[in-house]
Amino acid sequence: MKSILCIVNPVSGLEKSLKVYYEVEKKIVNAGFAPKLFTTSYAGHATEYVSTLKPNEFDRVLVFGGDGTVNETVNGLYQADLLTHFPLGIIPTGSGNSVMHDIDCLDYHDAIDRALENNIQLMDVNKVIFDDGVRLSISIIGWGMFSYGNLLAEKLRFLGTIRYDVASIIKLLQRSFYDAKMTINNTTFDISCAFIVGCNSMHTGKGMKAAPNGGFFDGVIDILIVKNDVNRFQLINLFSKVFSGEHVQLPYVHIEKAKSFTIDALGESLFNLDGDLVKSSKISTEVIPKAIKLLV
Repeated sequence: MKSILCIVNPVSGLEKSLKVYYEVEKKIVNAGFAPKLFTTSYAGHATEYVSTLKPNEFDRVLVFGGDGTVNETVNGLYQADLLTHFPLGIIPTGSGNSVMHDIDCLDYHDAIDRALENNIQLMDVNKVIFDDGVRLSISIIGWGMFSYGNLLAEKLRFLGTIRYDVASIIKLLQRSFYDAKMTINNTTFDISCAFIVGCNSMHTGKGMKAAPNGGFFDGVIDILIVKNDVNRFQLINLFSKVFSGEHVQLPYVHIEKAKSFTIDALGESLFNLDGDLVKSSKISTEVIPKAIKLLV
């Protein structure tokens, strides 16, 4: 019987991950797998555990959680030099499920069926160098409103998952701008903007279609920039269109496709890495094509 590692984040999303695991455990066994349950207890726990894995330890890895738990698992595999080794299945039980939005698989019953088959698609990942280390991003690396909106959302946790919408609206109304030096495709320039977001996925957050012409399988990063020549009404209009992807047609939304980019924030700042806030004065980001064996 093949062994399968099931990483479960019990506090992800609506805190249903562990319940879902026990609901589908029999199906995993009936499919010919011996599941090993690993339950995370704190931020970074999945990365710590996965980084100790050996190549012959499991047949595949399943993640029960959202983007944060997937990010931790992928970073653990990277640290163990096993990024391309284990097929990765994702059971979407988090509040942000960008990977599963992209492959149109948000029902966890459908997701477990796919995770137990052998259909694999090689998925890109972004490598991000910060002041104090290297981390991988599965979905987005954001700066400006995308970072400070998340910081505000953490202070509004009592509102539940709607806190991201509330925080975004507040930041839109504040109309804050951020200055940086940026390099895209070997061209360096000064910029003042509302936000910059480099997308590996089409979707971000709770189904926002941030990069409708991008995705995990195209070998490039879609970079969205909204500069400082935008008013509050235009920012709110952008937010209303981002769930359909129609925002990319707005004249004040600038899009670049690149293999790499850098942002020099000209001092200590906050960057949003798949929903996690990281302090750094500068980031350098590059795409690693076909890096993950995603079970689809």
